[in-house]
Amino acid sequence: MLNEVMSFSFPTMLIDEIDALVKCGAYSSKSDVLRDAFRVFMEYKPNKKIQVAAELYRTEKVSLSKASEIAGMDIESFKEMLEYRDIEIKTAVPSAKELENEMNYLK
Repeated sequence: MLNEVMSFSFPTMLIDEIDALVKCGAYSSKSDVLRDAFRVFMEYKPNKKIQVAAELYRTEKVSLSKASEIAGMDIESFKEMLEYRDIEIKTAVPSAKELENEMNYLK
């Protein structure tokens, strides 16, 4: 998985706190601090996890199964939430080759 470089602006005090966590050895890098902070944020804000999962699914960056996992919901509940938000549930349409392989398998 490739990493993308992002740039953020933070108040000086927050930067000093992040630097302190790295310098005291609590984290190996500023990126590790921010990854952990984001993970904790998502853990304590379940509605945000659902919003993230719905958007990743809507933009086809993750599958329905993966999105429901991100949201911390079973697939059926996640589908209901998508319908409530008027997000189309996409169904996979097999290619002609996939259908042919399936038919051969069933013979």
